Amino acid sequence: MNTKKKTDWGCIFGLLMVVLMIAAGIWAIIRNFQEKSAAKVFDSMSTQNLTTCGRCLTQVASGYFPIIMSSSVENYTEFIPYSPYVRGKVLVVGTTTGIAIGATMLDLSPEIAATNPDEVNTLVCAGEVEQWNSTTYSDNQPGYTLIREICVYDLTMDNIIFAAELWGSRPPATKTQSGPASGSDPARKSLIDILEWLPRK
Repeated sequence: MNTKKKTDWGCIFGLLMVVLMIAAGIWAIIRNFQEKSAAKVFDSMSTQNLTTCGRCLTQVASGYFPIIMSSSVENYTEFIPYSPYVRGKVLVVGTTTGIAIGATMLDLSPEIAATNPDEVNTLVCAGEVEQWNSTTYSDNQPGYTLIREICVYDLTMDNIIFAAELWGSRPPATKTQSGPASGSDPARKSLIDILEWLPRK
């Protein structure tokens, strides 16, 4: 009798795990479709975005505008001397592609996330992810903190609002999988927190 009960609970647990795995897989497919759809709306702007991002970063590289390092909301006061802001609706794109980053656009609040090209007043250029080795695990694999340079551009006024080097979260203290591990992509939480924090124009 006890053996049968144990077997029944084992079957139920196994079935539950299968259901959860299927649900997670379905959610991942839906999320991926949503991210691609959110980005595709802005495909017509990609060439223009690429040009603007190039101009934005060239001015920053030439010392026209400083890069501010930031990793948490406590650091955001560093932006204040530059009077940062967000004008109207925001579009976040990859610096080297000009293509919208769908995941970030989905996570932005509706109050500032553009939903079509006509709404875009502020362009955020997010550079390629860089890795900083911030820890080493017991298996000698590295743990990376991810970094992105961003340049925020006012399309209406045709000028840079600010530039920053954003750091994502630190890698997890422990890991179960093989190989390296990393913290969060700063194009997600760090960038979104800043954009939501900035005053609106």
